[in-house]
Amino acid sequence: MDLPTPHLALTHEGPIDLAFMDEFRSAVAVEGLNLRVEPAISTRAMASWPLLMGTTVVVWVFKAYFNGFLEETGKAHAATLNAAVKRLGRRLVGLRAARITARGPVRGEDRFSLIYSIWTERREGGRFKMLVPNGVTEAGLEAALDAYLVFAEAYHTDVLESEDLAVLAEARPIGGVVLLAYDAASGTIQLVDPLEERGG
Repeated sequence: MDLPTPHLALTHEGPIDLAFMDEFRSAVAVEGLNLRVEPAISTRAMASWPLLMGTTVVVWVFKAYFNGFLEETGKAHAATLNAAVKRLGRRLVGLRAARITARGPVRGEDRFSLIYSIWTERREGGRFKMLVPNGVTEAGLEAALDAYLVFAEAYHTDVLESEDLAVLAEARPIGGVVLLAYDAASGTIQLVDPLEERGG
């Protein structure tokens, strides 16, 4: 029998403090929430485009959270999730990961974190990956995560503005992944072109 689609998931790989995972689980746990916390099998050793792959820690916020769980239980838990995602981000943003190449691990100055990201589904199939910039300030991190969770809820509850939908229609998914990032100047979530970022 297939397991029901979770509302939230937290995956982790490699050497990471599992206390961070336990803290997130405890923060969001509530009756009726289907939360999975589990280790992930790393594919980054085979990845020529690491930004398209999972990060050391991934928070999944599924459509069922927005149009199922929140509809049934009320919106209060959204603030709880927001706080937990930010707290986890503050724990992780200062960490750096080595990029795996044919020549071995390379510690580069990538624009975006290989440690932390947030994902959700796309209607057309595939996934959105919210990129977290390296070197982001705490205020910048919180603004980015606020904006992404607002975007994801609007997207999955069909209230996203038509101009935003038009921007998403221009996305060029690779391997089913569409990259997104927060633009501080406009205060909005924007597409990131993986072709421009390759090898960054």
